[in-house]
Amino acid sequence: MSALWSAPPLDEPWAERSRVSLLRVDPALRAAVAPEDVAPAEQALMAPCLRLPRGRWAPEMLAAAGKHPFAALLLDGVVTYEITLAGRRSAQLLGPGDLLRPWASIEASLRYSSSWSAAGDAAIAVLDDHFLVAARRWPRLATVVYDRLADQMEVGAVRAAIVALPRVEQRVLALFWQLADRWGVVRPEGVVVRLALTHEVIGRLVGAQRPTISLALHTLAEQDLLCRDDAGAWTLARDSLATLAGDGRIAGGPPG
Repeated sequence: MSALWSAPPLDEPWAERSRVSLLRVDPALRAAVAPEDVAPAEQALMAPCLRLPRGRWAPEMLAAAGKHPFAALLLDGVVTYEITLAGRRSAQLLGPGDLLRPWASIEASLRYSSSWSAAGDAAIAVLDDHFLVAARRWPRLATVVYDRLADQMEVGAVRAAIVALPRVEQRVLALFWQLADRWGVVRPEGVVVRLALTHEVIGRLVGAQRPTISLALHTLAEQDLLCRDDAGAWTLARDSLATLAGDGRIAGGPPG
């Protein structure tokens, strides 16, 4: 399975510090600098690093951490971004390597509320003026940011296609294959995705209500396409991708 970025273990020296060298925790940024410039770049690219509390957190805590911050880089953990519009919620999962700007106020014709939450230990580095100055000296740093944002846009486009699928069983199966590209581990029994996702959160990811998701998961489990073990890990059967890529016929209830 592929990933945008591989997080360092939590026992790395930077884990409990208030600042982190971006080149030491992000391989793509490190590769954007010539080998002879790595040492000075490590010093130039020191960024504020914050641990996010489990559950909801206030975006303002990031905005106040840097000097004119323009983005934040998720170093470790999983962050959920939720939007509530007309009483319905949608969600987006962000993982290590993703860029976000949670403090930005969005002026739009549609009025909605948003919230951010973290599952377990999560760490974020704040990108500010120091990064912009460094990018003038090493322009390929900006290319890494643009590529990362393009990848995230592609993920969002695929998620929109998933939500448009007619049956909830299809949406759930497609969602977990998308998550497997990021968090999946290939095992003899299938692809294992270790994410603590409730039925409610899955519903927000695919645009369905929790009771409908529960029925869809029951149907998929009965057909051995997607199962959850006692430890909370999800296993995608190998032939479930072929089922999804075919005519999409999964025995179940009416379209969601």
